[in-house]
Amino acid sequence: MITMSYHNRKIFPFLDDEIFENLDIPGPTKQEIRVISISKMNIFPGCKTLEIGTGTGSVSAELDRLGCYVISIDKNKYIEKISHFNNVEYIQAHSAFMSYRNSIFDNVFIGGTENLEDSIKLAHQTLKYGGKIVINIFTLETLSKIQELVSSIFHNFNVLEVIIIKGKNIKNHTMFLAQNPIYIAYAVKS
Repeated sequence: MITMSYHNRKIFPFLDDEIFENLDIPGPTKQEIRVISISKMNIFPGCKTLEIGTGTGSVSAELDRLGCYVISIDKNKYIEKISHFNNVEYIQAHSAFMSYRNSIFDNVFIGGTENLEDSIKLAHQTLKYGGKIVINIFTLETLSKIQELVSSIFHNFNVLEVIIIKGKNIKNHTMFLAQNPIYIAYAVKS
């Protein structure tokens, strides 16, 4: 379990990926992708964020370190294995049945979900006006569905394609290894 002291915590660099790696849980969202995804949110101390599709909890951990209050939901039972942070409430639930439908959030982050339409509708319903939705997308097919859903519900849509290439030392040489491209979609509730 990772615990953070608010008196001597560092914001940058973000946490190392190795902290969140676990063969039983998919992920984590890589450090560089977390940095870009979170930069598209309206982050301020005490902001309220809903995370749908917790995975390893890496995004929730970073938001907690930035002083946000996070409600993080995932339908899978492995959410019980995730390290708990000061300002993160982890809930095992389906987004369609989320009990926080009357809450108002500054941001909604969608990391992974099988029920895209209900998750995006939940985001729109619970976001304050001017609040932001940020979605990480791993496949081209999902990008197409999200573009259609976000455009119809939020009436705006922005997307980035991010490709991270890291150097790896092999004997006396550095080989550059590309990671899978990630799409980061975002919109504002207006």
